[in-house]
Amino acid sequence: ADHNISLESMGVTVNAVAGALKAFFADLPDPIVPYSLHQELLETSKRSENISSSLHSAFNSLCAYHSHFRVSQQYKTNFMTADNLSICFWPTLMRPDFENREFLSTTKIHQSVIETFIQQCQFFF
Repeated sequence: ADHNISLESMGVTVNAVAGALKAFFADLPDPIVPYSLHQELLETSKRSENISSSLHSAFNSLCAYHSHFRVSQQYKTNFMTADNLSICFWPTLMRPDFENREFLSTTKIHQSVIETFIQQCQFFF
């Protein structure tokens, strides 16, 4: 709740914070991007050139978890662009079935869904 906390002055590294955040997301009983939305998000991402507006309606149920998408706005300080964040976090946020061979051909699409959410967080929130 205290937005003035300096993790740097406490000796906490960025990697420790990112690791803790990923562990938190992984320990949730359900992924932040619910399985029920995966197919719709992937299909929308594949067929739409301007996926921001197409994904907006599917994304409305995720509004409670929006603050981590704003990290990319500080990329000059933290070096975490939307692309970097999406690469790191899409498996944790979507929790795909890595044992499914068909899934392996869609990993870039999964990442692009999360990257769009990050890039367009102002639109979604």
